[in-house]
Amino acid sequence: MFGIDFETLVLLAILAFILFGPEKLPQYAAKFGYYLAKLRQASAELTQQAQASFSNPLQPPAPGPSPPLGLAARTGINEHPCPSCAHLVGDDFRFCPKCGQPLKEETGTGATPPQPLAS
Repeated sequence: MFGIDFETLVLLAILAFILFGPEKLPQYAAKFGYYLAKLRQASAELTQQAQASFSNPLQPPAPGPSPPLGLAARTGINEHPCPSCAHLVGDDFRFCPKCGQPLKEETGTGATPPQPLAS
């Protein structure tokens, strides 16, 4: 049982008897049994749900209203996928909002390189 031999089980029972006392030990054992039964019941329900989801093939989504137009169609912003994560990003972004990778090469238009501090 649980990989515990008989001697260890007896030692744990004696230790529990010393720690909790003869009056509280039956109450704690009953609570432990109750929670163990609840845990087994929850485990069985989860197993049953997982097996049911694997045995039933996925049904195609029911036809419904068309999805709303994206930001690009409403505002006229051209979107393109990020080269790293393929997240759609507008032309005005310099970095991908999902992965943080740079989207545009830095050009030297008006930018001066940082100067070292004088000491």
